[in-house]
Amino acid sequence: MKCLICQAAARTVHALGDWSEVKCPAGCGHFRVSANLVAKMTLKHESFDLERTRRWLEMARNDEPVPLISTYDYNVSLLHRDAEERTAGLPNRSRQSVTSD
Repeated sequence: MKCLICQAAARTVHALGDWSEVKCPAGCGHFRVSANLVAKMTLKHESFDLERTRRWLEMARNDEPVPLISTYDYNVSLLHRDAEERTAGLPNRSRQSVTSD
């Protein structure tokens, strides 16, 4: 399986509850993510912002050794990169006028 944050090879345990547990050796570490959030991200073609999410996980581990990323945390802490943000840096390929004034 792949890490939900960085897409590196990781061990994922699909729990019977409303979350999945991930162990990522590539830098994201051990965390849980809500099933509702994964479904929402898939539907909207969103992805985690790698740096923001890793920083959030580091801070969250002060309170809980295996933090749970919920939909609330994802939205409030801006842990996401949606399709618009991913394409914002790409050059505009819109058709430009070829007529001269």
